[in-house]
Amino acid sequence: MKKILFLTLILAAGCTTTKKSIQEETPPILQNNFKVSIWDSHVKDPRNDRRCFYRIYINKQPVGRTTTGLESQLKTFETELEPNNHLLRIEKWVLDEENGRYVKLNNIEQPKPDYIYFIVKKNEQTSIMAQTGRYGKTTFSGGR
Repeated sequence: MKKILFLTLILAAGCTTTKKSIQEETPPILQNNFKVSIWDSHVKDPRNDRRCFYRIYINKQPVGRTTTGLESQLKTFETELEPNNHLLRIEKWVLDEENGRYVKLNNIEQPKPDYIYFIVKKNEQTSIMAQTGRYGKTTFSGGR
């Protein structure tokens, strides 16, 4: 009886030790390791501040859209990407109040450049900030 109790204690101690070492070796998993934030800096008059959002394309594939808000407000999009080099393209849509629906801006008014290349590294967060100005001129920062 003492031998069975002794073996049970040894097995229990061995299992918990193995379990702890496996948990310690597993690297933390990052969720939503990519974030893009966009805002328009050219709006000076609240009467001209339209509601908008941006469609997001990664590697020429549609992956989602930013939050909706006024042009002067920060709009964001987050997702999980594989570590690698990626191509980001953004497309601006504004609310047509007369028809009650969002419409894509014509190409002349779209952000320029409308794309950048960026790198996502393993177990790191990549953030890109895009600031659009008058006539779509866009400045990107971060993520390179």
